[in-house]
Amino acid sequence: MKTIITNTEILLWEGNELLGKIVFELDGNHLSILHTYAYQSGRGIGTQLMHEATQWAQEKGYTIDPICSFAKKYLEK
Repeated sequence: MKTIITNTEILLWEGNELLGKIVFELDGNHLSILHTYAYQSGRGIGTQLMHEATQWAQEKGYTIDPICSFAKKYLEK
């Protein structure tokens, strides 16, 4: 799997297939996670995306505001 981070999305690819994405807004050092999409169920795609998002945020010194319900549940664990 390969993760690509753009200005507004974190994309998870497997070969040529997009498995899922996180849509976010970045304001200074504040990362708002707006939506998490997993295009296949039961593979842990959302969890993998959130892992990538939190790791990236830590590396950059961003604080995370989980707007979407999946991000909220993930961060509560």
